[in-house]
Amino acid sequence: MAIDYAATAAEIVQHAGGPENVNAVTHCMTRLRLIVKDVNKVDMDAIKKVSGVLGCVYAADQLQVVMGQNLIATYDQVLSQFHFSEADVVDESLDADATADAGKLTPKKLGQNIIGYITASVTPVIPGLIAGGMLKVVLMLITTFMPEFATNSTYTMLSIAADAPFYFLPIWVAYGASKKLGGTGIYAMAVAAAMFAPSFMALVNADPQVEQTLFGLPVLLKGYSGGLFPALLLSFTAYEFERLWNKVVPGIFKSILVGLLTITCTYTLTMLVLAPLGTWIGEAIVTVLMGIYGVAGPVALALLAGSLPFLIMVGVHTVFAPFMLQLLENPGFDALFRPALILHNMAEGGACLAVALRSRNKEFKSEALSIAIGCIFAGVTEPALYGVTFRLKRPLYGVIAGGAAGGLVGGFMGMHAYVMGYSNIMALPIFQDTIVTAVVAISVAIVVAFSVTFSLGFYEDVA
Repeated sequence: MAIDYAATAAEIVQHAGGPENVNAVTHCMTRLRLIVKDVNKVDMDAIKKVSGVLGCVYAADQLQVVMGQNLIATYDQVLSQFHFSEADVVDESLDADATADAGKLTPKKLGQNIIGYITASVTPVIPGLIAGGMLKVVLMLITTFMPEFATNSTYTMLSIAADAPFYFLPIWVAYGASKKLGGTGIYAMAVAAAMFAPSFMALVNADPQVEQTLFGLPVLLKGYSGGLFPALLLSFTAYEFERLWNKVVPGIFKSILVGLLTITCTYTLTMLVLAPLGTWIGEAIVTVLMGIYGVAGPVALALLAGSLPFLIMVGVHTVFAPFMLQLLENPGFDALFRPALILHNMAEGGACLAVALRSRNKEFKSEALSIAIGCIFAGVTEPALYGVTFRLKRPLYGVIAGGAAGGLVGGFMGMHAYVMGYSNIMALPIFQDTIVTAVVAISVAIVVAFSVTFSLGFYEDVA
């Protein structure tokens, strides 16, 4: 039966507390994401019953409505009917509410706010990083079979385009963070750019004996291109400085002084404190992650891949992005998050293939087969999670077993992702010299998930 996307959009917004409860909307590949003012006004059970909706969770400071293939049409109708901002500025009228809730801040809420801020800042960057990473992969494949191409000027020019999203990462993160906070993006972006501007890099590469100071205080001469956490810290600082100067500076001088003072103060604090601090935080996180991997090894990858169905269900997997970026910058590969994601997706595909073969319902058999293909070749798993594995329950055991088994094999054999890419079988080249390992681990994930699901079966009256 055809879905009335206009009605679906209207019902979702209504059950989200009405248009007046929605600050902004955005979306990822499979989820309609609403930034709501009061989550207590949201009826998630009612949203789950709306035609075209596969599931609904509140995570990372967002109401996430799982739509699968129905996403874009529904999203367009939401924008058309209600004219919401696309992940834009939070209404200033909420300041009073925020102040009232400030005294109720708990460690849990603080953690949620930090995760929401990081996730919202990084999410807009991901498509560009994936595009750059896949271009790197294409160039690598070409030079593998045509080594002489590496000396070609075309290779050089394309490499510049592939490297640009990673080199200018702090600027893109500053943009995303500013949108999340509601500040003037160019202020944070300007300071982020200054951290690795050509003139500053010239100082970094000059005589190390020559000390550079800012207002008489020493500056750590280090390039911060690719620095994720310095960008997050300075963006928040720029937002707070902008708020301060907007309150202090008289109206007639705001257009002249607010930007000047915001950039100057943020830049000063960034170069003296925030950039070195952010770099240290990033290095500390990498040390912890690699320590866990060093101790647990393959078990860590197996546990992560096996638990991903539950992490995806609550939207927690979105916080992986900052850690993946940090690992790709240093030590230069990701042995945990990207391998776990692709192994889980393959396991979902294997389980859905088994469901397609065992189901006696012709319509559901066809649907499960198409979902399986989507998992393996497109890396889109929400339709599988909400339409098959969680719905039928027993296939979920197959997904967990397949992900864990693939994780064990991949961990023992050293499965490493070296660039950003999609979590599907078409992205195998991102594993570079460990591609054979990736193929073996993926095969294990699919076969184990298929075998367990086919053996356990499911209740035929459900499908």
